[in-house]
Amino acid sequence: MRAFPRNAEELRRALRGLGGFERLARRVKDELENTGIAGTRYRYPFNHHMARWLTDRYGKAVTIDWPAYKRHQWDDIAAALSLTVVWAENEGLDDDDVPSWDWIAWAKKGDRRSDLAWLLDTLRARGLEPEVERHIFESLDLPIVWDLADCADAVTHARLPVRRPFYTRALLSERPRDFAAEVRRPVEPLQLVKPRRAVPIIDAARAALSQREREFHVVVHANPQETYRFDAGRGLEIFVFGLVRPLRLTLEADFGAVLIRNGVPIGYGYAVLLFDRADIAINIFPTYRAGESPYVFGRFAALFHHHFGAQKLIMRRYQLGHQNPEGIEAGSFWFYYKLGFRPVDARVRRLAEGEAARLARRAGARSGEEMLRRLARSDMVLCLDGTPVERFRDVDVKLPGLAVTRLIERRFHGERTRALEAMTTQASRALGVKVAGRITPIAALIPDLARWPLADRRHVAAAILAKEGRREGPYVKALRRADRFRRFLLARFAS
Repeated sequence: MRAFPRNAEELRRALRGLGGFERLARRVKDELENTGIAGTRYRYPFNHHMARWLTDRYGKAVTIDWPAYKRHQWDDIAAALSLTVVWAENEGLDDDDVPSWDWIAWAKKGDRRSDLAWLLDTLRARGLEPEVERHIFESLDLPIVWDLADCADAVTHARLPVRRPFYTRALLSERPRDFAAEVRRPVEPLQLVKPRRAVPIIDAARAALSQREREFHVVVHANPQETYRFDAGRGLEIFVFGLVRPLRLTLEADFGAVLIRNGVPIGYGYAVLLFDRADIAINIFPTYRAGESPYVFGRFAALFHHHFGAQKLIMRRYQLGHQNPEGIEAGSFWFYYKLGFRPVDARVRRLAEGEAARLARRAGARSGEEMLRRLARSDMVLCLDGTPVERFRDVDVKLPGLAVTRLIERRFHGERTRALEAMTTQASRALGVKVAGRITPIAALIPDLARWPLADRRHVAAAILAKEGRREGPYVKALRRADRFRRFLLARFAS
């Protein structure tokens, strides 16, 4: 009712009901664990970045779930702490009679921080490389408990400010007759959000996902310098996040998104872009799946089609149910098939055509789980530019990486520092400009790069430099202009 109110009175009643719900939930909070409802507890082994963010934001409400940890076979925290203590402390720390929870209680006596915050700060004070610090923490698989009492970000209360509510007279629950035409129709501009306004939006997205057992990489590591707002109509706002520079992919550009309806987070999505294709998907939270999901997906696809140049939309097989029971249960394959997506694999495509004909002959017929699993063995594609599915080709991004590994072994005997310096020098000379970036080793794989026309070399150089910029949006546009680079990758590394 809060996300899809029919009128102002219904919205007021929803807000009033939610405002008093925590008092009711506290009476049975043990039965409501891991729902995200205010007044209950949420238990999950959050990763290092999220554990730090949660403790910084919610303080002592987030700590180590000691009862759950004590059920572990080994006391791994003691081993991690041995890297941080004075040598003389190890005799006490290593003693089997002194478990880590008792040792931490002694070590932080009088310290008002939670045990989790203390552990995170102690690891950081050791001065380890960030990746080593992260690895040590995450190797503990530490159970964490979050007390959602009086938490404004609990599912019960989470709501971003909206200028004007949208009242839903009737839901647009039907699929559009022509999904591709729906995606192509004109859209609103994409607005770059100022960093100070982006931070609370990123926080809201992290909070919404962290209460649903989701640690979505692009949201966890969202870039406040690259947050976009897209007004999708009907009270739907889509906020798109780029990745922080150190964690960007080599060739692809990875974007995450949170879907907001009347201020309420109703789901999330992603798009991984390379040239004119977008590996794309959304996940509507179960509460809201009956509320305009086809419309939401259509606007999400339109955003990346119009503003990022995506002409070919890829639905990866995991989203369809490959090694993903949720996709099978939801019948995701037929949702996308009816929108016009078709399997890339010819054998699966023929299987789908036969199954679709069988279902059409029998009213109310459904595909069984085994058939859905067979249909989910292939990615699906929708080509908005009219490319026949039989002619669709994509770059298998793992293959250039493996080619770089072979080059380093063959030419540089595995000496990676020397190899990177040599490849940077080689690519820079060929392009006529210094290009020290993550794509440089890929460019060094092109044997005749120095003989390419000047315009083609400039496009490659521009893409390499844009990849390391403040935002990845300009990289997406620069890469689309590097058509000869695209043809080289497809010739060598097509899937």
